[in-house]
Amino acid sequence: MCLAQCRVFIYQFVAREWLNQITTKEDKAFIPENDLKHVEKLIRLYNDLHLNLEGVAVITYLLDQLKTQQEEINQLQNKLRFYEP
Repeated sequence: MCLAQCRVFIYQFVAREWLNQITTKEDKAFIPENDLKHVEKLIRLYNDLHLNLEGVAVITYLLDQLKTQQEEINQLQNKLRFYEP
């Protein structure tokens, strides 16, 4: 994918997901530095799996759900260890 297509993808997805976090300065849009890793991940999904924006959004949602469930499992395992002899 060429750089121009990447930029369009980033702006479309980021505008939808982080509209209130984008900073504009001198007619240039800036993504917060702490979100760059996530945006790079989204671009890899878009490029490597040839997904459209909706597909990337679904994958992102499912990965977030998986992460939340894994954290809950870890918490429950820690509670169980407390009560084990």
